[in-house]
Amino acid sequence: MNQKEWSPYRIILVSYLSIILLGTLMLKLPISTTKDISFLDAFFTSTSAVTVTGLVVLDTEKDLTLFGKFIVLSLIQIGGLGYLTITTYTLVLLRRKVGLKERLILSESINYPGIYGLIRFFKRVVPVVVILEILGFIMLIPSMYDYSKNLGLTLFYALFHSISAFNNAGFSTFSSNLVNFRADTLVNLVVCFLVIVGGIGFFVVYDLIAKIKGEVMHISTHTKLVIVASFFLIILGALVIFIDLYHWQNLSVKEKVLASFFHSVVSRTAGFNTIDISKLSEATLFFIVNLMFIGASPGGTGGGVKTVTMSVILVAVYSYIKGQSEVVIFERSISQSVIYKAMVILSISFAYTTISALIVSWIEHKPLLHCLFEVVSAFSTVGLSLGNSSGLLSLSADFSLVGKLIIILTMIVGRIGILSFMFAISGRQKVSFLKHPEARILI
Repeated sequence: MNQKEWSPYRIILVSYLSIILLGTLMLKLPISTTKDISFLDAFFTSTSAVTVTGLVVLDTEKDLTLFGKFIVLSLIQIGGLGYLTITTYTLVLLRRKVGLKERLILSESINYPGIYGLIRFFKRVVPVVVILEILGFIMLIPSMYDYSKNLGLTLFYALFHSISAFNNAGFSTFSSNLVNFRADTLVNLVVCFLVIVGGIGFFVVYDLIAKIKGEVMHISTHTKLVIVASFFLIILGALVIFIDLYHWQNLSVKEKVLASFFHSVVSRTAGFNTIDISKLSEATLFFIVNLMFIGASPGGTGGGVKTVTMSVILVAVYSYIKGQSEVVIFERSISQSVIYKAMVILSISFAYTTISALIVSWIEHKPLLHCLFEVVSAFSTVGLSLGNSSGLLSLSADFSLVGKLIIILTMIVGRIGILSFMFAISGRQKVSFLKHPEARILI
């Protein structure tokens, strides 16, 4: 198949793989690390950064030089916004024409509905992203300076965590992640705000800006659904985690409240942590697995099956049980094609993560819950992990070659999207106009 016949999905996949490979080669340079690292670990780290996941097999603070950390930061920004997004915006700034094919590929890469208004969309959203990251950078400076007492390092730490948070990456320049900032209200709130805005999706951000400017009378049903679903999951998650943390004697009440809210936010999208989550109960850990599986919202920097997918399925189930002929959300009906797509995404995602976790558990001889946690974290590009034997790295650091390759593949699948990945592998979708006789099947 020549390049002219490539589908947008295949072009997106190849673009991500190319950036990952380039990042791998950059991390293998002697100036990037403080010790000799294997190609596999460099490849894993590059994949984790480009897919904005945050699983680590290298100690970012000790194993990477300042140059190496900058490479990781660059990969996070490129992976979060998307190589195609950055390229298109550059062409727009240079007043170059963006062709129809490029618009189709771009709309698929960020899950934008169609191509109408796409360029205007980017002209508005990209500057907002930059502004938010700069604001996050400025607000994190005081806390980072109190920690490092070095102005140069402070500026880099603040910039790194601001970009990592907005892109829902979960990477930190500290071996202990953000544990040292557990009681710092400013760091907790700033990081959570950036994670939430980055996770709700660029389309929602665009819609809210249009509403604030008075360009539209009402926000879209999609935006309403994302806001309601995100709010519900954050509150529910915070309550469940707080119940577990309530019995922890080494945390103050303030730390318990901040940690509960913080981990409820990051559990669906970004792998930051302010506590040792491996000490949580199995029930809470399994609940977090479900939060990770749901993930962020369409068109954002997070992964997972998406909040909208789960919301549509739950409403469809409720409508079926109530005997309603149509599925209605906020007084708007949902088409059968959207419901069918949501069901397919959920089914394939559940099968993929379950089978992958079973294989990893069998190969690596690790507890199934730990492997399921790691696989779902990779699939949803979250980055949370129950930790390896050293307690400083992700569980994947103890995996064999095959185990690491499974996690690497899972991160790529999660970033691109399970359906997009399958379409990229299978090639062009074929539309069939043939209709077969209906079969009578008992369920």
